[in-house]
Amino acid sequence: MFQDLINCDAVIIGSPVYYRNVTAQLKAVFDRNYPYGYKTLEGKPGGAIAVGRGEGAGQATTLMIIYNFMLSCGGLPVPGEMNGLSARANKPGDILFQERRLNQARILARNVIQYAEKLRGAK
Repeated sequence: MFQDLINCDAVIIGSPVYYRNVTAQLKAVFDRNYPYGYKTLEGKPGGAIAVGRGEGAGQATTLMIIYNFMLSCGGLPVPGEMNGLSARANKPGDILFQERRLNQARILARNVIQYAEKLRGAK
């Protein structure tokens, strides 16, 4: 799995928000990346997505945690329309009816891809 991160051109990391934090599973990925150090995402653009149950449910903190991981691994956080994508959903499928959030996800993905292409062209 870490080899996939090392070999990728770009990454978007997303997490549901539990207790104002990333999930335990994603935190385990972050922790298990430690032996790879700064090299895992070195020079690679990335975005972050956090989905919580309500407004102010910890999405901003979760985005910060994801971007901090990227920075710690040498990644280059890329903004979308805003700093990552913060969304609200109470049950599976809720996001499908939030056209604004879906558009923000498209913008984030487009920005990450464009940045990766520019970096690839610079090499």
